[in-house]
Amino acid sequence: MNQAQPFDEDSCPWSLADDVKLVRRVTEEAGRIALSYFARDIHAWEKSPDNPVSEADLAVDEFLRTTLTQNRTGYGWLSEETEDQSDRLRCGRLWIVDPIDGTRAFLRGGDDWGISVALVQDRKPVVAAFYAPVKDAFYFAEVGRGATKNGLAITVSGQTDLSSARMMGDPGAFKSKKIWPTPWPDSMHTEQANSIALRLCQIADGQFDCCVTLRPKNDWDVAAANLILMEAGGHMTTGAGRGLVYNRKKPLHDHIIGCSPALLPAIMERVEPALAEWCHVAA
Repeated sequence: MNQAQPFDEDSCPWSLADDVKLVRRVTEEAGRIALSYFARDIHAWEKSPDNPVSEADLAVDEFLRTTLTQNRTGYGWLSEETEDQSDRLRCGRLWIVDPIDGTRAFLRGGDDWGISVALVQDRKPVVAAFYAPVKDAFYFAEVGRGATKNGLAITVSGQTDLSSARMMGDPGAFKSKKIWPTPWPDSMHTEQANSIALRLCQIADGQFDCCVTLRPKNDWDVAAANLILMEAGGHMTTGAGRGLVYNRKKPLHDHIIGCSPALLPAIMERVEPALAEWCHVAA
């Protein structure tokens, strides 16, 4: 299998500060392009059952791919709307992009969608932007420098009590005894958003406290939000408690937990038996 070499910053003509400026600029412009299609009668279809895509997704993808790859030769590329190429595995730096995360919301005229752009270095995100134009929310993070929303520093809520927590996710799913052998508190507030990246960013800025999904997510779904949440003081792992590693041959993560750190033990008390039961049924 192709293996990326550790990134050599000394031989790269662009500093991380250069990439920060580029990511900010192109993500803002991608948001303007997406808005030019928003709330209009546009062409949309299903790539696979219950997996919509539209001409807006492709237009934003084309802009991001062209601009980022032309400005940064030698960086790899991975996007939901571009055919995956194995040569990315050899790249020390890689763009990971979701042109419109939350396409269903976009197509119905909702506000819970956005553009996700991450720069991954040595399999970890180092620069990240998530822009939700209708919400006027521009999230940004650089590794080691904290996270911001519209230029202002953000931090997670610090919530310690799961029974008082605000969970981003499908309210019905968290009440299912078939999924959760150990039930969630009845008093826990649950609310859904189509975009997983937006859910995680809204934990980063303290609007919500946690997010749990047992559905697999791709690199492009979570790479940018991963860094934004971590830089805001949050915690993000797989359901097995492992940190997320990007730019693997199969860019997929089985499940995602994002939360204010003090909530993690109570969350794992429910996730671990759910995954054990799931594995038992699958076997």
